[in-house]
Amino acid sequence: MGEAIPLKTILIVGGFNKNGYENMAKKKGNYQVLFHDGIIKRKSTSVFEKLIKQADCVVLLQAACSHKTMLEVKKLSKKYSVPVTYPRSRGISGAIDSATKLLNNGVSFFVS
Repeated sequence: MGEAIPLKTILIVGGFNKNGYENMAKKKGNYQVLFHDGIIKRKSTSVFEKLIKQADCVVLLQAACSHKTMLEVKKLSKKYSVPVTYPRSRGISGAIDSATKLLNNGVSFFVS
């Protein structure tokens, strides 16, 4: 039997519909989804570092995150060379589509 192809992992930051993102990612190509609502608890951003290290790309939903969250995620994504996409809407299909385009085209977008 052949080896299983490892799933690509998409980190979604922002929003509240984790199940919706997971279901859409499976439909679009069987991607694994990590999710964080973008709300920083106890002023700690270490959870972002752990998640970004596991991701193949990050979807940062601008309309659903604080500026502090956005800056921290951008900084850590750049540190670990994980490409980021910044859809302006909170739509599920748009978020997953932007991630799959990023992963399939090999395009990286980092903010300095």
